[in-house]
Amino acid sequence: MDNPLLRPSELPYELPDFRSIREEHFLPAFEAAMAQDLECVRAVLADPAPPTFANTVEALERGGLALDRVESVFFTLTAAHNTAGVQRIYQELAPRLSEHKADFTLNKELYSRVRRVDRTDLQPWQLRVLDEYVSWFQNSGAELDLDDQQRLREVNDELSALSIRYGNDLLREVNASAVVVDDPEALDGMDPADIEAAASAAAENGHRGRYLLTPALFTVQPVLSVLTDRALRRRIHLAAVHRGTGEPDGEGSQSRTDLRPLAARIARLRAEQARLLGYRSHGDHVMAGSTAPSPEAVQEMLERITGPAVRNALEERAELERLAGHPIEAWDWPFWAERLRRERYRVDASALREYFELESVLEHGIFRTARELYGLVFTERPDLRGYLPQVRVWEVTDEHGDGVGLFLGDWFTRPTKQGGAWMGSLVHQNRLTGQRPVVVNNANFTRPPAGRPKLLTLDEVVTVFHEFGHALHGLLSDVHLPSFSGTKVPRDFVEYPSQVHEMWVLHPDVAPHYARHHRTGEPVPEATLAALRQAAAHGQGFRTVEYLASTWLDLAWHGIEDPSRLPDPRTVEQEALERAGIDVPGIAPRYRTGYFKHIFAGGYSAGYYAYIWSEILDADTARWFTAHGGLTRENGRRFAEEVLSRGNETAPLEAVEALLGRRPHLSALLQRRGLLPREEFVHRRRGAPAPEAGGPDRA
Repeated sequence: MDNPLLRPSELPYELPDFRSIREEHFLPAFEAAMAQDLECVRAVLADPAPPTFANTVEALERGGLALDRVESVFFTLTAAHNTAGVQRIYQELAPRLSEHKADFTLNKELYSRVRRVDRTDLQPWQLRVLDEYVSWFQNSGAELDLDDQQRLREVNDELSALSIRYGNDLLREVNASAVVVDDPEALDGMDPADIEAAASAAAENGHRGRYLLTPALFTVQPVLSVLTDRALRRRIHLAAVHRGTGEPDGEGSQSRTDLRPLAARIARLRAEQARLLGYRSHGDHVMAGSTAPSPEAVQEMLERITGPAVRNALEERAELERLAGHPIEAWDWPFWAERLRRERYRVDASALREYFELESVLEHGIFRTARELYGLVFTERPDLRGYLPQVRVWEVTDEHGDGVGLFLGDWFTRPTKQGGAWMGSLVHQNRLTGQRPVVVNNANFTRPPAGRPKLLTLDEVVTVFHEFGHALHGLLSDVHLPSFSGTKVPRDFVEYPSQVHEMWVLHPDVAPHYARHHRTGEPVPEATLAALRQAAAHGQGFRTVEYLASTWLDLAWHGIEDPSRLPDPRTVEQEALERAGIDVPGIAPRYRTGYFKHIFAGGYSAGYYAYIWSEILDADTARWFTAHGGLTRENGRRFAEEVLSRGNETAPLEAVEALLGRRPHLSALLQRRGLLPREEFVHRRRGAPAPEAGGPDRA
């Protein structure tokens, strides 16, 4: 078979040749790449020379390049275009991949050789890489006896299969939870373009003459903030929260699959895995490779935030009930919160969409900001193709015109696409082979009717900037080894650069350039931008509580110490929220067990805290940018040099400290989210030094 996955692509920057790649190429490509990987291991072990960084670590990295190439393409598709064929391949492939990883990580002879690598005269980045390699082997079971290794293999194989099953079942559940509306009057409050898009979606799915409201993966559906029909809001909310539960939805029917027993099985196996590896819980196991010094430090940080967040949320609830004149249910909260924001700050979110046209957000928002900060230029390449025709490709060059890499954008929802938004890599930058990065941003925006511009909500604009921050982390990577490139950093650090880039959304040096009326070209009024900045803390109680509720739920599932004593999957959520003191009526967790893909099929198990942990660093870095002049080329150079370029070849918190000149502080986050007591907030604004965080500080 002439398999395009078995050789580096000849396209610019080794962009995979998607015109030639077919589904039947994947299984033989994986088999060949895994065989090449293990052949490299045998060659390294057969080398009679004493172990060195070059003949051991660099040799292993070279040997894994073929597998990295095949995996990067395949796992891009499992997220963005998960067809029935891709699902079948993944189910067949999963146990083989799990076995291959175990053949590598449980190899005691290879582990011994890595430990014996001569450290004399190694550079700091090489010493860190060696330490990370040793930790990787240890945390994967290389030191276990053969009986425990065999049981670990069995657990890992089953976990791999169950995670795939959870993701595939959830994709079907999310699609099945879409709400079909017969009466257009029930859609009062929606933008006419969105109503037209809902009609098009209904027609495409066999409901001609009706309207299909496609759900987002998270609990609170954006449309709840504008729909005036309370009964429809309730129906949409119940359809969302009952996904993956088997419980009745708003129509009295059942969701197709109860994913909670499957989630419980995954949690039990992870607990057993952790005990085999010598950890109290899966949470302890995960955090051994994170920037957080311990689970106790994470819990302390969450506790410091939970109390003030609940207090603020209860105050918000009382205010909304006074405005509404009746008790606020979960499906009411977004609607009345938007009404209050409109009245208090004179900001109409629906009208603002006229100023947030996708093409302008791309060209004059994120691309212009990247040019101002980092000297990057984005030029669309219609001659290059992504994995689907609607995926767009841009070439990225530096200020001297030299090639940096490729950026792909895949913005719109479809039935084969997982929910949410994310960044991925098709080629990882590294100096070892001279490869340059190819990265992709995905979102799930509703496609506009043909010939119409795509108008975004402010939250969707934030999503574009956020995911582009991840993309820059990949594009500006400057490391030696592919396994340490770009976003291949600890899970509780990976969100930091992306969250930093959210600061530019409403920045006075950025917003006027992209926030322009899509017909007249007039910029959004400065008074409106000022009101939006002022309103940034509006509703932070709600947003913080819904996020923290999911974080505590994640830690409850992954704090299990005895695999034989598993909590009831039907009650674990409520018990976790009550125990954490975050059970606020009217606020459901951002994700519930039945649709929490992040932790059961997405790599964030025991790590959903990463967003708030990273925001500590982000809020402090935003202060640093402001204090040093904001959107300047020098600030971009410093941030790229100290953080974005480093990958995992520098300890992440050391990179942040090098940028800030000190350890991070928690106070910036508390102030941003309105969680400081009033007197402390005033005290800080007068310039008193803030206390150092009990969070991201290993000291």
